[in-house]
Amino acid sequence: MTEEARFPAPEATSHLLGHEAAEESFLRAYQSGRMPHAWLITGPRGIGKATLAFRMARFLLSHGLAAPAVEPAGISLFGDVPATPAMAPELTSLDIPVDHPIFRRVRELSHSDLRVLRRSPNEKTGKMRSEITVDEVRGAIEFLHMTPGESDWRVLVVDAADELNRNAANALLKILEEPRPRTVIVLISHAPGRLLPTIRSRCRKLALEPLPPATIAAEMKRHGIDLGSAELALCTALAEGSLGRALDFGSDSAGLDLFQSMAQLLGTWPNYDPGLLHKLGDKLAGKGGEGSFEIAVNLLDWWLSRFIRWSATQDLQLAEVFPGETGLMARLHGAASLDHWLQSWEKVSRLFARVASANLDRRQAWATAWLVLASIKG
Repeated sequence: MTEEARFPAPEATSHLLGHEAAEESFLRAYQSGRMPHAWLITGPRGIGKATLAFRMARFLLSHGLAAPAVEPAGISLFGDVPATPAMAPELTSLDIPVDHPIFRRVRELSHSDLRVLRRSPNEKTGKMRSEITVDEVRGAIEFLHMTPGESDWRVLVVDAADELNRNAANALLKILEEPRPRTVIVLISHAPGRLLPTIRSRCRKLALEPLPPATIAAEMKRHGIDLGSAELALCTALAEGSLGRALDFGSDSAGLDLFQSMAQLLGTWPNYDPGLLHKLGDKLAGKGGEGSFEIAVNLLDWWLSRFIRWSATQDLQLAEVFPGETGLMARLHGAASLDHWLQSWEKVSRLFARVASANLDRRQAWATAWLVLASIKG
């Protein structure tokens, strides 16, 4: 989907709802004068991790070092009074006014003390890379070795750390092990379990919790999205506490329609309806179907991760997102071990990643992914 065309990018978003505890934790660390050199923000996609990261960056670039004020020395009945620390002003929010120069420059990614690491286009093909490369990380490390030019901090935001390739992750680890003074690295991760344990261990963690359905429904209304009760229920169920996902689905019915078609296919596992499978594949592979293909890939990846979590916990309170979902999960669970399903999930993920990086045929990749899942029959 082209969410960026409908909603502000994280660096341009001023509003963050429901993660006050994470913000308070960051503020306490700042006010203590012992700012961790690296933060790891985790949680589902679309929950607000990148928005929080840029709020942290704006705050640091505009507030500087947290040095407590010092009361001047004086005279008392007993002689000189030594200088003593005074209470620093209490800060209760990371808010920066949208008309503040720092807000504007972060929004435009033009602040000289801010660097953002994201996947970038391949210069040769023009297509977006599937990973963050080691050369890009090395450039960011050079940035961190420089003295801050406009503020008291240099801030690096990695969005997302899950997309670092092996060499890039190892290169980043070196700067985490030997941090530079007055630098803060903010890592965003949708799946922290896939990161190097040594990276995780060197970061202060902020785990963002899913938002309640009522909050998501209210925010969707605030964004001008008005759905019927059935569509809203499906949308909030698919979102699983992620406002970004809810806005994405709620603003474009194509995502809900795609999921319903996928749910029909999943329900017939492992003997899929060939007509439905090929019809959906043709839709995703046709001219102009790149966006729909990306939606479908993300939905399938999301559902497989949802199933694997259920398989690991056997959560009896799981609310179904389509009729018969828990029965299907029970069948899948009985067909193979959790390790086997994890391997298949990773195989499907690698296959779809190659579609973007190697320009593979979308129709063939889509059919192959479903055959991988059908091959697990116990």
